[in-house]
Amino acid sequence: MSESTVMESAVTSSVDAGRGSMTLNLSPLERRDELSPEEFLENYFRPRRPVVFRSFSNAWPAREKWTLDYFRETYGDISVPVYEEAFADSGASYGSTDDRMPFRDYLDLIDHEPTKKRLFLFNIFKYAPELCHDFDYPVFARKWATRHPFMFFGGETSHVDGHFDVDLSHVFLTQFHGTKRVVLYGPQWSSHLYRHKFTVSHNVDLGNPDFERYPRLLDAEGFECVIEHGDTVYMPSGWWHYVYYLTGGFSLALRSPITGPVGRSRMLYRVLALAVGDHGMTKLLGQKRWYARKEAMAQRKAARL
Repeated sequence: MSESTVMESAVTSSVDAGRGSMTLNLSPLERRDELSPEEFLENYFRPRRPVVFRSFSNAWPAREKWTLDYFRETYGDISVPVYEEAFADSGASYGSTDDRMPFRDYLDLIDHEPTKKRLFLFNIFKYAPELCHDFDYPVFARKWATRHPFMFFGGETSHVDGHFDVDLSHVFLTQFHGTKRVVLYGPQWSSHLYRHKFTVSHNVDLGNPDFERYPRLLDAEGFECVIEHGDTVYMPSGWWHYVYYLTGGFSLALRSPITGPVGRSRMLYRVLALAVGDHGMTKLLGQKRWYARKEAMAQRKAARL
């Protein structure tokens, strides 16, 4: 049994034990070592079927070059924005932060102790464009958002709240250091996951779900996996994802934009709903009041299922 399988089993068992007899309905995500671009496009990309595979980044210099020590020594003086976990009712803005620290100090922090602090959608390439030469855009997708590669750094016990990406891009998340638990749900389960109106998120903690408050979670069928160095998890367009850092580490996300008139129309609707609907109601009612209303609407919709 591989190290990944052992770790995945241990994580699932420990999480289940904390919930008693009720557990999320999760199946192990399919894992492949070698996967040709042709097979991937036919069996995963077109049918929007998630998978973990290792051949995506085989040719990248970054696979061995990018380490905590390398970033510390080469880019340690960069001032980076640091985020804490915050659900919608916390009063905090999910997309902004006033907390900054030298990159070197942040890497020391996640390397030596558990912390909730994360670098969210970190565009290090703005400060170090030469890093773009350490990876490429493999032929596992026909089109890439080459202007927006992002890196994600986090400390042990930090997590990314459940959501799906507003632009509905296909996401290829490649792990370089440390291990993460990833939980995925297809878009058909959005109401079971209590999605908030106009948004791409909810207030459910998928790492420690409250089944009394959110009973429809038990009916949703999802997947989970543990990714480690060299693994890439493919998250299809519109899929919900929750990420928990089992250890401190970092990853790179490459995105393939959704194509076709129907796909682009859905993407535009999501962007406008968030920018106009959600932000507009927040200004009209205030963050706390609008949050409470969104939560109540999500509860009513789930109860009607």
